[in-house]
Amino acid sequence: MGLNLKATEVSSREQRLGSITGYDGSLLEMATLGCQGCLQNKSRDFQTVSSCAHTHAINQLAGLDDTLVVDHGPIGCAGAQICFTIAKNKLPFIPGKKPLEHARVVSTALTESDTIFGAVDKLRKSIRAAYHRHHPREIYIATSCVSAVIGEDVQSIAVDMSEELGIPVEVATAEGLRSKIWASGFDAYCHAVSKARIKKMDKKNNTINYVGFNNLGVQYVAPLFKRIGLDIICLTATATVEDFVRAASSVASWGQCGSQSSYLCSVLEQECGVRYFQSHLPYGGFGFERFFLDVARYIGKEEAAKEVIEEEKEKYREQLEHIRLVLKGKRGLIAMGSSFAFEYTRLLRELEVEVLHAIAYHYDPRLDNMNQEEKVAAATDVIELKLNVSASVNDAQQVETNLIIKKYKPDFVISRGHDATPFTAAQGIPALDIEIGLILIGYRGLTMLGNSLVELMTNTNFLKKIGDRYESPFTDTYENLKPFNFYRESAS
Repeated sequence: MGLNLKATEVSSREQRLGSITGYDGSLLEMATLGCQGCLQNKSRDFQTVSSCAHTHAINQLAGLDDTLVVDHGPIGCAGAQICFTIAKNKLPFIPGKKPLEHARVVSTALTESDTIFGAVDKLRKSIRAAYHRHHPREIYIATSCVSAVIGEDVQSIAVDMSEELGIPVEVATAEGLRSKIWASGFDAYCHAVSKARIKKMDKKNNTINYVGFNNLGVQYVAPLFKRIGLDIICLTATATVEDFVRAASSVASWGQCGSQSSYLCSVLEQECGVRYFQSHLPYGGFGFERFFLDVARYIGKEEAAKEVIEEEKEKYREQLEHIRLVLKGKRGLIAMGSSFAFEYTRLLRELEVEVLHAIAYHYDPRLDNMNQEEKVAAATDVIELKLNVSASVNDAQQVETNLIIKKYKPDFVISRGHDATPFTAAQGIPALDIEIGLILIGYRGLTMLGNSLVELMTNTNFLKKIGDRYESPFTDTYENLKPFNFYRESAS
């Protein structure tokens, strides 16, 4: 089923893709059931706090160049954005681009009174005031749980304000209650920005689109693609309106992961004929080989791609041999976002590390691309590489994560965000908060990861002493729970 950009909102991942937040078993079973359309979500009797689709829709929109977000919700819903404006300003300056600016988010600060009497006038005033203060090229209105529950007609206000101000004013339907999967917020961002910025183009340029959080590492990756005649357009934080216009003329797209980028890549494929590559992702050496050859075959540059691959492989061969020698026999555990949990499973195996368990914060059995026969990257790896490990999906449920780490007792834990690593120190286990995206591509990215792990494992004495002296504040009942004790199926 195609994507409908005329719709006022995009449906949740649970409805659209069959995505889940609760599972325990094996990656093989999960991938197989997902491909067959038989994967069932497991619910919980108890769960800890997680993240919110609303936050992630806003931080993606606010990262765009010359954009302003009006958050139609209580002030607390916009409070977390200070973290993302700090992160945005840590990005490297790109020659030819204007200096980075702070993320611009204005809250309508809904109150109890607004929930009774309505706040459409407050929304209009907020949009006008924000526009006259900052003069952005476009404005996005992010809806919240509160604005949705009281039934505010935000769409009609967006149309009226667009006519009044003479700029695009789009709505990102980003209520947290819409979905248990925070990646649905990325879809709300992609839907809104596609309506504002994606215009069908007749010509095709020698460019390839990368959709992700940021452009860190592009200086290492761009020369590789240049060798096969492609320039990279980064549709990431700080991307301009012009970047999106050029992206509509690209020959291909790929995303850092299916969670953040599949909707936008699929829009470009459906509306503009830009081929979306999603079954193979270019992380690590082998991942890069598969992906790079896929793209090269598509544009008729396979021989040039093979030369690049051989040069890169030889360039990092000695370093990787040393890293594998040091890490061989080590046992790791992974707790990350949906795609990268399983990408790192493959990367660690490439470094000859045994993966004891992989925790994904959600799992998408399929993506939005037009060719529904294509599998998601995790399922592709299971089939092509027989990549089968113990796996679970837990929506950043820290109770489960802590108990899983305690159960497997790995040599190290790899995580990113959502505070999965602090539990490891209490158990005397080293942990690495890892990078994702462009910086991880190819043999250089694999070598970077390997060196980080070698350094991590060089001296673990300090953490072992912490683990020996740690006294749990929790009861014995909690400490002796099984990791999936709160699943309803388990409790019955």
